[in-house]
Amino acid sequence: MTKQSRRVRNMLMRTFLSAMITSFSIFVLIVVVFAFSLEDEIFELQVRDAVERFVAENPAPQESQGTLTSLDMDYYVDTDTMPLWLQAEIDPSFRDRPFEVFGEENGHFHAYVHTLEDGRSLYILFNARRFIRSTPQIKGFLLVISSLAGLMLLASFFFLARMSRRVSGPLEHMVGVLADGESVKGRLDVPAKAPKELHALAHAIEERDARIQLLIERERQFNRDASHELRTPLAVAFGAAEVLNEKEGGSRALTRLMSAIKDMQQLTEGILWLGREPGKMQQCDISAVCTESVRAYRHLVGDRELTVHVDGLSGTQMPVPEPVAHVMIGNILRNAIAYTERGDVTVIVGEHNVSIRDTGAGFGEVDISREGFGVGLTLVKRLCDHFAVHFDLAARPEGGSIATLSW
Repeated sequence: MTKQSRRVRNMLMRTFLSAMITSFSIFVLIVVVFAFSLEDEIFELQVRDAVERFVAENPAPQESQGTLTSLDMDYYVDTDTMPLWLQAEIDPSFRDRPFEVFGEENGHFHAYVHTLEDGRSLYILFNARRFIRSTPQIKGFLLVISSLAGLMLLASFFFLARMSRRVSGPLEHMVGVLADGESVKGRLDVPAKAPKELHALAHAIEERDARIQLLIERERQFNRDASHELRTPLAVAFGAAEVLNEKEGGSRALTRLMSAIKDMQQLTEGILWLGREPGKMQQCDISAVCTESVRAYRHLVGDRELTVHVDGLSGTQMPVPEPVAHVMIGNILRNAIAYTERGDVTVIVGEHNVSIRDTGAGFGEVDISREGFGVGLTLVKRLCDHFAVHFDLAARPEGGSIATLSW
């Protein structure tokens, strides 16, 4: 399952918004971590300084506990005189290092342990809870930053919207021009302020379209010239064969010659129509085309026990020119007759489809592009693609094959 495609403008907006949110989150995280780290560092320096001054004044303190009133800090010599909750938070293995004590309702302490000359441990604790200002300050700071970030985001979206319109606008215009299937020469109007890459893209599209249009026109001209050059001699040859056939009284050789000329006429007609653009209002009575095709190709049955007939609706309209319908039905019908030794070939006309069923070996077991079936079915497939008609070829479970044209 493929992801749903997105517009360039939406992709730019989403990418920018994601980048802004990510950058802002990282910035806030850095600020918060820095604020708390700085606060802890200041408290640790205060405690360390208090320890140095206390030890300098009292190298061998007599009291096992007390308070440094000037600094509002408590000291303990060893842990015996400490409150029980504080003893539970102290690690006796600490030596000459700062640490923190989280006493919940008792306070948040920054402490330092110092080993005295007599081997005892001096603990100085500073209750920093009432001095902590980081949380409210950080909240205020975040509020200010969020407000500024919101203003920056609005301003950025304004300029980004203008920039994205310069990109997506010309792209949407190019898509509209390319979608109609016409030549793009002189129609790709890219604004002067658009990015240089869009101007380069428009120029490249125009050059490529010019080459494609030139090749298409060459192919169409060749098809027209070749088809027109072949039409006249084929018509003359078919007329002459008809005259000879009437004089000879239905000669088998002349019948085969007329059939071959008819096939060449249909091939020529099909190639000629491939060189034209399909018209939107072109249609024909496919029922009448099927009836005429069956009559024209019934002679191919010869002496075989084979019946060819048309069933279904009458007056059904098919959205292709009548000559094209003759080429489609004629080629499929001729192949069905050629590969059916006995039984029947039935042309069934529906409301929006035509099916040709046979009871022979058929061609449903092989791909329609197989060389053994000649250029006829390949031409049918190309004409169907050209006129937006669906062509399906399949084997019948009861034997034979079925070819269906649907629209």
